[in-house]
Amino acid sequence: MFRDKCCEFGILLKTHGVKGELLLKTVFEISENYNLAETIFIEIDRLLVPFFIEEYTIASNQTIIVKITDISDKNKALKFINCKVYIKGNKKQKNKFNFSNSDLIGYTVNNQDGKKVGKIINFMDIPGNFIICVNYMNKEILIPFNEHLLIDFNKKKEQITLKIENGLMDL
Repeated sequence: MFRDKCCEFGILLKTHGVKGELLLKTVFEISENYNLAETIFIEIDRLLVPFFIEEYTIASNQTIIVKITDISDKNKALKFINCKVYIKGNKKQKNKFNFSNSDLIGYTVNNQDGKKVGKIINFMDIPGNFIICVNYMNKEILIPFNEHLLIDFNKKKEQITLKIENGLMDL
């Protein structure tokens, strides 16, 4: 499968159980009724290799437990840990604000009072916590980022406004 016809979907974090199931962490939030494609593509030696999904269970808004056809035990599944997963599609998966994680780099972050905090230089996707790294007064600060903290998103101006707790910038 050609890479330009796929989009990154997530990463296989660890095995789950003893029958070869794997925990897949998605790059975007999914709903509990999300329908996973029958075929996923796992990156192996920089090539996208197709695998068929036997069954899956939505574990959280960013994790899915997948059972891949022909992977029947934990030892076989271990070979796929930390492999990226792709799905067929020519567009990046976007969230409801119509951006992907990598689109955020370079955006200006403002606090709830409209004061400039700094520019996003990186992001970290820690399980259960999406964090943006912002250059603030020549130092890197980490700010939690989720839809509950997002006040405004201006794609045209490449700015986001976040509710930032008092004292967070002083750490």
